[in-house]
Amino acid sequence: MTSPLRSGPARDAALHVLITFGVGIVLLIVALNTSDGVHDAFIVAGPVAIGLGTVSAMIRTALAWRANVGWQVWQGASWFLMALTVTWVFGAVPALVT
Repeated sequence: MTSPLRSGPARDAALHVLITFGVGIVLLIVALNTSDGVHDAFIVAGPVAIGLGTVSAMIRTALAWRANVGWQVWQGASWFLMALTVTWVFGAVPALVT
């Protein structure tokens, strides 16, 4: 019996989420190790990167829905990334205010 994550839309969606989250974490680490204006730019760049990943997952959802192939997995990835984006934005705003 093969794993559902060996190939197909589930693997692609999981990889998309992991890469998007990884980019956000790298930007957060860079923000924590910089100062002043650069720090603020990277604090904003994290949620922007996650938001772009969310939009691209939504586009993939629409394309998979048209092809009728695994769109539910992409919709789940879109919702997860959307929740992550909102959480990240509300975490980043107080860091910019201070």
